[in-house]
Amino acid sequence: MKRIKSPLLFIFFYFLSATALYPQPGTDSLKNVINTTKIDSVRILAMIELADELRNTDLPKAFETVSKAEELAVKAGFKRGAGRAHFMLGLMDMAKGDFDAAKTKYMESQKIFEETGDKASIAQMTYNIGVVEIYKGNYALANTHFYTALKTYEAMHIEKSIGDCYSAIANTYGRLNNGKMELLYHEKSLAIKLKANDKYGISACYINIGNVYGRKLSYDTALVYYKKGLEIAKEINNKMWMITAYGNIGTVLTQQGKSKEGLEYLLLTIATAEEQGDKQSLCGGYNLISNNYLSIKEYQKAKFYAEKALQMAKEIGSKAEVKSSYENLSEISSEMGDYKQAYTYHKLFSELKDSLINEESTMQINEMQAKYDTDKKEQEIILLNKDKEIQTANLKQQQIVIWSVGAGLLLVLLLTFFIFSQYRQKQKANIALGSAYHQIEEKNKDITDSINYAKRIQTAILPSVESIREQLPGSFVLYQPKDIVSGDFYWFTEKNNRLIIAVADCTGHGVPGAFMSMIGNDFLTQIVIEKNILQPNLILTQLHDGVKNALKQDLSANDTKDGMDIAIVSIDKSDHRNIEYAGALRPLWIIKNNATEVMEYKADKHSIGGAYSAEQRDFTNHALQLDKGDAFYLSSDGYADQFGGENGKKFMSRNMKQLLVSLHPKPMQQQGAELKNVFDKWKQDRQQIDDVLVIGVKI
Repeated sequence: MKRIKSPLLFIFFYFLSATALYPQPGTDSLKNVINTTKIDSVRILAMIELADELRNTDLPKAFETVSKAEELAVKAGFKRGAGRAHFMLGLMDMAKGDFDAAKTKYMESQKIFEETGDKASIAQMTYNIGVVEIYKGNYALANTHFYTALKTYEAMHIEKSIGDCYSAIANTYGRLNNGKMELLYHEKSLAIKLKANDKYGISACYINIGNVYGRKLSYDTALVYYKKGLEIAKEINNKMWMITAYGNIGTVLTQQGKSKEGLEYLLLTIATAEEQGDKQSLCGGYNLISNNYLSIKEYQKAKFYAEKALQMAKEIGSKAEVKSSYENLSEISSEMGDYKQAYTYHKLFSELKDSLINEESTMQINEMQAKYDTDKKEQEIILLNKDKEIQTANLKQQQIVIWSVGAGLLLVLLLTFFIFSQYRQKQKANIALGSAYHQIEEKNKDITDSINYAKRIQTAILPSVESIREQLPGSFVLYQPKDIVSGDFYWFTEKNNRLIIAVADCTGHGVPGAFMSMIGNDFLTQIVIEKNILQPNLILTQLHDGVKNALKQDLSANDTKDGMDIAIVSIDKSDHRNIEYAGALRPLWIIKNNATEVMEYKADKHSIGGAYSAEQRDFTNHALQLDKGDAFYLSSDGYADQFGGENGKKFMSRNMKQLLVSLHPKPMQQQGAELKNVFDKWKQDRQQIDDVLVIGVKI
C-alpha cells in the first residue's frame, strides 16, 4: 500500500465571512429585508449577508448579489458597505484560485476600513491576507498576519474570530509538519466553536483535526472526525466544507486499500468543486484522484490527473499543489519505468519543497539574528557605562575614604531617627486601617442589604408559581439565579382568552441582568396588557423596538450591547392544544406523548436589543396543534451551559433533551424537582456560571 503523503493535500482553511461579526438571519429573512426596506445601508448590508450565505452553495449567484451591493454602496457613499462588499469579492477570488486578485481586494478593503476606524474589519483583512500567503507558500509571513489579527480580536473579546485565528495558526503548523502545535491550536478553536454552537466553525475544526490524525496514519480516528465534519457541513449545506471532507475521506480510504470506495468520494469532491468554480479544490482533487489510480497501478489515468493538477496549480499560483503534482508525477514515472523523467520531476519536487521550508527558516533565522544583534548592542552599552563608572569611582576613591568615617557616624544617627519615625507611622497606620476596615464592612452590609431589597422587588414582580399552576395545572417552574438577583425572568398573564407565557435571558447576570429584566418585564406588560398585542412574533417586534429606544441603541454614537434572548408561547385558554410560539435565540422544545425524542422549533437568529439593534428585525410566528399528553419546555441557556461532572465539561443541550425525554412520563412538578436534583449533582461544588430558568407545561 502506498503511504500517505504528508501533509494531506486537502489541508483545510476556512475564512472569516463578510458578516462574521454579526448574527446571520437566514436567506429568506434577508431576501425579505432586501425587497421591503427603504433604507439604503440596511439593504446593502442585507445583500452582502445574502451573498455570504450563498457563497458556499451558489457562487455565481453570490457574485452577482455582492457586485450589485458594492455598486449601490459606492453610489450612496456608504464606505462600510463598500468595504465589506469588496472584501466579499476577494473571498470569491480565493474560491476561484485567483490569489493575487484576492490579496489586492483585501488590501483595498483594509484601506477603506482604516478610513472608517473599523478595527475589527481591519483585523479581518489582515487575517485573510495571511490565508492568501498560506496558499502561496509563505508560511512565516502568513503566521505574522494571523498573530497580528489575533491580538486585535483578543483586545476586542471577539471569541468567534479568536477561534478562526487559532485554526489558521494550527494549519500553518500543519504545513510545517508540527503536528503537536497544530492539534493544540485546533482543539483551542474547537472549544470556542462548541461553546458558541457555531456549526460552521465546528465542522471546520472536526475536518482539521481529522487532518492531524491522517498525517499520523491514525486512519480510523481521522475518518471519525472527517465524517462528523461532513455531517454538519451537509446539515448547513456548506459546499466548501463538503469538498474538503469528501477529499480527505477519499484519501484515507485510498490509503486503507479501499480504492473503489475512496474514488467515489474523490469524484464527489471534483463534482462539487466544479459546481462552485473552486479551482484550488479542483487542483487538490485531481492530485488525490491521481494518487488513487496510482495505488491500483492504473498509471495512465494517474498521470492524466496529475498533469491536470499541475497545469491548474501553475495557473493559480499554488506552490503547495505544484509541489504535490511533481511528487505524484515522479512516482508515476518511476512505476512506469521512465526513471529519467521520474528523476526530473523528483528534482523539481525537492527544490520546491526546500524553497517552501527554507523561506520559513530564513525568516525565523533573520528574526533571531536581529534579536541577537539588538541584545549584543545593549550589552555593549552596558559595558561602556560600567567602565565609565569604574573610572569615576577610582578618581573619587580617596575622597570617599576621607569622608567615610564621618558619613558612618551620620548614618547611625539618621537610622536611629528613621526607625523611631517608622514605628510612630506604623502605629498611626494600624489605627487608620482598623477604621477603614470597619467602614468597608458597613459599606458591604449596605450594598448587600440593597441587593437583597432589590431581590424582594424582583421576586414581587415575577408571577407567582401558584398563579401559573391555577391556569396550567400540569406545569413547573425551575428558577435558580446565580447571584442574589437574576438576569433571567419569566412572565405570565391572561388576556382575551389567551394565556401568554415568556422565558427571557437578559444580558449578564446579577445586578446588570436584573436591571434588564425589570425593563423587559415592564415592556411586556405594556405590549400585552395595555396595547392588547397577543401574537408572539408581534410581541417580540414591539419588545425589540421598546428596548432599543429605551437604551438609545438606535443612535450611532451609542454602542451599548445590552438586550435579551426570549421565547414566548400563547395558549388558547378554551383549548390548550392550540398554541403559538416565537423566539429570539431561544427555542421551543416539544415532547409528544410517549415519544422518544424532542421536537425543536428553532428561534430566529437575532436577539431583542443588543449590538446593531437599530437594524430592522422580524420574527417568525409558529402556530402549532398539540395533543393531550404532549408537553412543551422553555428555558434560558444556564442549565445546558453549566460545567460539572467528572471531567468538568458542559452539560450540553443534547443531554438536557435526553433528560427531559426520560422525565416526560412523570408528573410535571416531579419533573421540575428532578431537573433541579440532576443540575445540583452535575454542578457538585463548582460555581454556578449563569442564571438557570426552565418552564415546562403538559397539555
